[in-house]
Amino acid sequence: MKTRKITIILLIATLMATQLTVANAADAAILLVTTENVNLVAGQENTISIKLKNTGDYNLFNVQAFLDSDVSGIDVLSESHKVYGSIEDGRTKTYEPSIFVSEDIALGIYSVLLTVNYLPFRGDQVSQIDIPINLIVDESYVPKIKFTPSQESIKVKSGTENDVVFTFTNNWDQDIVDLDLTISSSTSSITIIEGINTMVGNLTVGESIGIIPTVSITEGTTLGTYTLTASASYKDIEGTRFYQTYQLPLNLDSAAAIRNTIITIESMEVKQESIQPGDIFTIDLTIKCSGADSYNLLSSINFAATSMISPVSPTIVSLGDLEVEDTVTASYQLLASGDISAGQYSVPSTISYTNSKGLPGTLSESFTLLVDGLIEFDLLDIPTEMVPAGETSELEADLLLIGTESVQFVSIGVVEDSVIERVSGSDEYIGAVDPDSPIPFDIKYKVKEGVQQGTHDLKLNVQYRDHLNKEHTDVLDLTIDVGEETEDVPQTESKGIWAWIRRLLGLGP
Repeated sequence: MKTRKITIILLIATLMATQLTVANAADAAILLVTTENVNLVAGQENTISIKLKNTGDYNLFNVQAFLDSDVSGIDVLSESHKVYGSIEDGRTKTYEPSIFVSEDIALGIYSVLLTVNYLPFRGDQVSQIDIPINLIVDESYVPKIKFTPSQESIKVKSGTENDVVFTFTNNWDQDIVDLDLTISSSTSSITIIEGINTMVGNLTVGESIGIIPTVSITEGTTLGTYTLTASASYKDIEGTRFYQTYQLPLNLDSAAAIRNTIITIESMEVKQESIQPGDIFTIDLTIKCSGADSYNLLSSINFAATSMISPVSPTIVSLGDLEVEDTVTASYQLLASGDISAGQYSVPSTISYTNSKGLPGTLSESFTLLVDGLIEFDLLDIPTEMVPAGETSELEADLLLIGTESVQFVSIGVVEDSVIERVSGSDEYIGAVDPDSPIPFDIKYKVKEGVQQGTHDLKLNVQYRDHLNKEHTDVLDLTIDVGEETEDVPQTESKGIWAWIRRLLGLGP
């Protein structure tokens, strides 16, 4: 009985294999549509033939044919839209659309729709005909490529990248040509990062090929069995195209140690030795990623409206993505106000990012900028005098602090060199000194014997401590004139009454 039913189906299919539809114009039959090769094989690409014949007395113009399928498992791959500028009377145009039939479609007759638009010679209105085309699926799908699973090769772990092996074998009776295998995942937490596509020029009968895609599985994915989809496209030796799909199992049976993204500011560097009032300076923030990768990093610094430090460059810097153990630098240009006081200033910074799990994260941290005051010493009321070589002299002058900050524990002293010699009184302690307040001092120095006459330098060291109690030393230079060395002249002994009187009064020998 079953054999009889199949015979009846095939008989109907044979009678419908050649279809004929005629479109009539007002005065004569004009367009004849016929189809051939409508017997299709499941699981492969099939080519059918459509013929458009002008049976009328006039030419047809702007002929357009549209082939559309609403049948699940039957798709038009090519020539779904065909255009002819004209079809002369009595002439036939033939074209061959490619139809793909799914491997799991049942045997039977299926209908697709052909719509033809054209312009008759005598009319200015487009004519349209809708023609159902019956397709006969009369040959079942027979797998040509066999997938062989291996339990060990499909075990994977979450929170890491996994190399898995899938083996495919030519199970056909002829060589397979132009094999193209594509792996995809429909699970959001499972991603194919390498080995998505594999191409093989020729696979002989019985030959196997192993593909090794790299699969990344997000941390926290529930343990269990998942599937990937493999799509195979290939040809036989005659050039017929075939398609197969496979569900490839993945056994997620363990999880890697959970890694969390950690962002830190590794260092802050000021790109100049000292920041002083009115300076424009650059700072570099070095940012490091640990634990797991981070994405879409943004670095920003913040200033209060009353801050004495203000930005010159943009305060938000995009840093992109950062892999584990990598660093990136954000640079900013800042301005120290002209009336800023010496001291330490806090600048808040914020790093925003997306962690390895796709969740937003932020790091808020403040760094400290050290601003130095303007401090410079000068001498006022310096006397001009001639100092003979070998003689000791006393310098009386005023010490002036030019700057923005007071200093503490100020002392001044003579620097000894090849011309100048230190003596008792060569140092003087002054104490605290305020800007623009001259402080008098006097110190002694000696010009060494044998120094050549002329102009020489006298160097003075000014030592002090700043607002951070850091010790500094400034050197001041002034010019002295060295004169001729004085010789000792022996005194002659006084005689007589005057000498006696001088000795009596203690005025001489």
